[in-house]
Amino acid sequence: MNKLLGYGWYLVGTQLYFLLVRLIAPFNNRAKLLVKAQTQAWKLIENIPNRATDFTIWFHVSSLGEFEQGKPLMIALKKAKPDCKIIVSFFSPSGFLAKQKDPSADHIVYLPFESKKNAQRWVQSIQPKLAVWVKYDFWHNYLFEINKRQIPVFLIAAQFRPTQIYFKKWALFQRSTLQLFTHIFCQNLRSQNLLNQFQLTQNSLSGDNRYDRVKDYALNLENIPFIEAFKENTCTLILGSSYIQEERLLAQFLATSTVHCKAIIAPHFTDETRITEIEKNFKNTAIRYSQVSDQTVWKNYRVLIIDSIGLLARLYRYGDLAFVGGGFWENGLHNTLEPCAFGMPIAFGPKLRRFPEAQELVSIGVAQVIGKQVDFDQWVTTHVLDKKMREEKAIACRQFVSENAGATQRVMDIIGPYLNK
Repeated sequence: MNKLLGYGWYLVGTQLYFLLVRLIAPFNNRAKLLVKAQTQAWKLIENIPNRATDFTIWFHVSSLGEFEQGKPLMIALKKAKPDCKIIVSFFSPSGFLAKQKDPSADHIVYLPFESKKNAQRWVQSIQPKLAVWVKYDFWHNYLFEINKRQIPVFLIAAQFRPTQIYFKKWALFQRSTLQLFTHIFCQNLRSQNLLNQFQLTQNSLSGDNRYDRVKDYALNLENIPFIEAFKENTCTLILGSSYIQEERLLAQFLATSTVHCKAIIAPHFTDETRITEIEKNFKNTAIRYSQVSDQTVWKNYRVLIIDSIGLLARLYRYGDLAFVGGGFWENGLHNTLEPCAFGMPIAFGPKLRRFPEAQELVSIGVAQVIGKQVDFDQWVTTHVLDKKMREEKAIACRQFVSENAGATQRVMDIIGPYLNK
């Protein structure tokens, strides 16, 4: 397939996607949030002062996880060039809402839907001196417009697989999108070798910036006093970024096991429908974060439900073991490195093909794959009763994070010289 035809199909596909989002918005809360975000996109960017004169660095992230992955680099760039202004664009409303006041960026905005017209207007509006994409979410028109204006654009934390469309023999247009990057920083050797195989040689092996982020985060967190009151020195399981499947495993365990522990549930979605769904599984033994007060009698509750976004990373410091959600779906597993940085046994569902760091955690013996209820029951019981095992795995987790840190400095070694051009 030639590039022109591939571009045509790309335009049709993206516009059909955005049309579908608008059509289902009245019936789907997440689509509704995305459409609402688009109505604010241009207003947010036009309210930024001095766009034409500032040394602006534009980061694009899809959602919350990619923001956290890029954050160490934002901090490093600010340290290297204090007068620069960092603009972060989100595609996901949930990520934007969680991080809209994060001090690592000067301005946090939404990215307008992909189109040639929007890309031209966007780049003209913010006039970046360089741009950074984090991991994926490659919008061709935006990348093309940056490249056309000879603005350096970097891809960090890149992770590729042979099954992706970019590496099909006929996918000339899709590969041309990757050619628009000035430099691609790969998380692993497999990704780098794959790029080289297709003559995408403007790359280097940097590792994963998330190790730097979680290592730093684990050392610099504020206390959440009422969590200590909830724990009451009891072994506590953190259920992070959970879905209904993981919550049902926990509910069944608490209902049938004689082993005493407590649990904190931080679901991936926190809308009222989801929170109500969780409460039904735990009946009178759960309390919402929003309902906590000085008068809360903690002995009445075994489960704390976090009905707010942005708290999960801070909660892991109070965990004795963690079950990370999303692993029962292909490409669904959430951040396993955050609990790892705080040091604790980890578990997740069986879909790990696209998550090499989770596979490594299993291989070094600190994480376990859970496929069914009996696996979950045995994992929780073993670790609640064996404190020594928990402590040994905690040490191994922290060592794993420490050994894999350093990606941010490797990226800065190449991006740094562009700050003075």
